[in-house]
Amino acid sequence: MRTRRHEYLAAGPLSLSLDWDNGVLLQLHVDWSNGKHADTTLSDAGQRIQECLEQYVRGERIEWPRVPLALHDKTPFLQKVYTTLRDTVHYGETISYGELAARAGSPKAYRAIGTAMGRNPWPVLVPCHRVLSSSGLGGFSAGLDIKRLLLELEGHAPATDRRFR
Repeated sequence: MRTRRHEYLAAGPLSLSLDWDNGVLLQLHVDWSNGKHADTTLSDAGQRIQECLEQYVRGERIEWPRVPLALHDKTPFLQKVYTTLRDTVHYGETISYGELAARAGSPKAYRAIGTAMGRNPWPVLVPCHRVLSSSGLGGFSAGLDIKRLLLELEGHAPATDRRFR
């Protein structure tokens, strides 16, 4: 029997909407919380992510929980890209699309990396906000204002760094 679950997490200005299937995270959506509060009943994994989100918005250095991700329906290229990003680009670090392509074993695939980041179903847990264009901020599925905030929370200064404009 399949068990699908939706959870809403919130802390400070940010919210995360999580969709699970049998304990595997299908997708995560980042948005502004607009004053809404987290669900009162969360799964164990949802509770761990909520606790990290609360620490994160306070500016504390965190490691997001390693929850099962629905990688099974992704191409081998996307599996490699998402896993490489999650495993090698840590809190407070940034990387260019080209650098991530090289780390993932496809050094000429920087445009495909940009597409993969735009379609990342698990932003924050697979930290595509840390991937920057060589000429600036690049894109982000939740919008550039949220990307700037995430980078600021991790110690970057987008207001004074030309890459973040």
